Amino acid sequence: MPAGKARSTADTTHRYPAGMTPRRLLLPAIALLAAGAAWWFGAHPGAVTIPAATWRIGKGTEVKQGQNYDELAAETPFRLAFACDETRHVYVFSHNPQDGTVQLFPSAELRSDLTQPLPPGRPVLPGQRDGRELAWTTRSQILPLTTFIAIAAREPVPELEQLASHLRRWSTSVLADGSMQVTKPGTGASSEVQGKPGEPWASPLLQAAADMFTSESLVNGPMQPMAGRAGVWCTAWRVKEKPGTAKPFDPQNPLLPEALKALQANPAPPDRR
Repeated sequence: MPAGKARSTADTTHRYPAGMTPRRLLLPAIALLAAGAAWWFGAHPGAVTIPAATWRIGKGTEVKQGQNYDELAAETPFRLAFACDETRHVYVFSHNPQDGTVQLFPSAELRSDLTQPLPPGRPVLPGQRDGRELAWTTRSQILPLTTFIAIAAREPVPELEQLASHLRRWSTSVLADGSMQVTKPGTGASSEVQGKPGEPWASPLLQAAADMFTSESLVNGPMQPMAGRAGVWCTAWRVKEKPGTAKPFDPQNPLLPEALKALQANPAPPDRR
């Protein structure tokens, strides 16, 4: 055997313990790194805290995931499944040119088992009331695209907190049966309505979030971080009313929610004094 080759073999023998090769030494090192990573994420459960959201169409067990630019029948129920391992402040809004900006969550008039901020876990908004599943619905006779925005944040978002008292919002407090309706904000100068029909998004932050998802095909899963907003994530979903699914408007018989129709058909007896 050549001298050079012999020296190479001798060097290898002195560098590694008997029966060990570089690959055999590397495997324990990899195992140590894996154990260290497992310890880190086990000891720091908040290390991965990007919130995730899924738009759900339907109620109960008959649900499917929403897709961007969905075409849905008028008054289709939908919900938002949210997931995060830390407490998050979550805000949900809708907008289209015909209907303006409406706040879905949170709402002072929405009686639900879910309140702001949402605790760690897997809640489904808007939650439940008295054990009954709540759901928003697409608005009937809204022809333009409707954009739904969900924003999650580590801390309260000041401009969205201030906006809440000026927006029309979803409520369970309009009717005695607790059905979901859209209502105006309270009275008074501090409750002047913003985001009226025909107006753009009521907040530049909401407009920026909507602009992030104009060409997205996947709108479910990890939420996207907002540029220049540390600890704020968002997602958006666009839907359009399926033609022919809304009842035609009759000025002599205006469209009413089912709960209001029941009241109209069975008015209270006159007060006899």
